[in-house]
Amino acid sequence: MLSFESNVNDSHTKEWTTRMKRLSVFLMLLAVLSLSCSLTGAPLSTPTGRGDGGEALPSPTGRGDGRETLPSPTGRGDGGEGTTQPQVPTEAAAEPTVSDEKAILYLGIMVHLEGWNDDQDQARFARHVQLMREYASLFETYGAKLTWESKEVTDGALKWGDNVLLEMQQRGHGVGVHADIGGNKNYNCRNFAAGLRAEKEQLESLGVTVRHVSGIVSHCDWVTAAADAGYLFTTGNVAYAVMSMPAENRPPEYRDCQTPASCHDVFPAELEARLHPWRANSGADWLTHDPNGKLVILPSSGGLCVRPKSDDPSCEAFFRELEQAIALAQPGQVNTYYVSWSLGQSIELDVLEAWLQRIDAYVKAGQVEWKTLPEMYDAYVRNEH
Repeated sequence: MLSFESNVNDSHTKEWTTRMKRLSVFLMLLAVLSLSCSLTGAPLSTPTGRGDGGEALPSPTGRGDGRETLPSPTGRGDGGEGTTQPQVPTEAAAEPTVSDEKAILYLGIMVHLEGWNDDQDQARFARHVQLMREYASLFETYGAKLTWESKEVTDGALKWGDNVLLEMQQRGHGVGVHADIGGNKNYNCRNFAAGLRAEKEQLESLGVTVRHVSGIVSHCDWVTAAADAGYLFTTGNVAYAVMSMPAENRPPEYRDCQTPASCHDVFPAELEARLHPWRANSGADWLTHDPNGKLVILPSSGGLCVRPKSDDPSCEAFFRELEQAIALAQPGQVNTYYVSWSLGQSIELDVLEAWLQRIDAYVKAGQVEWKTLPEMYDAYVRNEH
């Protein structure tokens, strides 16, 4: 009995051993097949997100370089042919908005062309036109832009036949009207809109597109008058502009201004209040933004320093304020800063170039961008919608 049981157990052991050997061989074959499939498929990804050191594998954003660019409708990111794959809408697929951009300060120069009787002295007119072309050429060298606001040069161009204003606009500079009316306390407010319209039509007769006006601060409702005359925005406001407001709403220091010259201070005084355009409804409340207002206010920031060297303290003050404006600029906002200059006070070209070179450092750093005042207006209107 004992011998029989031993023979049976030995037989079972041999059979079990044979089966386990066969199972081991089968499992080894499966492992080899699995390894072979993985080697013929996609390359294994390294911790850097790349395979064999060549082309990067797509990241979750659709690229392998970390930039958030989604595939084009063709299913590729390079505009070539590819299989179209349905895309799940995400925030990254939305069109870029102004709020996503870096804060940029738009910089401009407003040049008043006034006070010379250029329609009565051809030599003087010719000299002023020569200066305009020289200054424009210098600014263009640095990618900078001027905005000319004309009064007497308009008269001269019509009389002497040199249409420098249309030329300036065609060269990429801004052109508008410097009306210089309405500031006399005895001015008849009923004539305001008609007078402003006449100035606009005169400049337009030279082929110039006219959308803005300066020199209209008044005790009259200058906001309504300008809008009724067909202007879209105004520039160069000074403190006298508060005279159109009820006396109790005016700042005490400007409550009883006699002339624009006597209250010619920068206004609003706070830099923060001058960095963004706004819409005005009427002269009575023009400091309050009204989304339905017909006239856009582009606030001004004083005069250009005319001797931009170390011997001119006003120039250092300009650059200090410019840097403050850059620091206050906000993403998603149209940030504007411009100063004024009257061509009656000529500036030596080498001195002006030194100023432009200093500005150019801010431009190259991506902090400042040159704009005409009409371009600032356009940017504001685009950002409203």
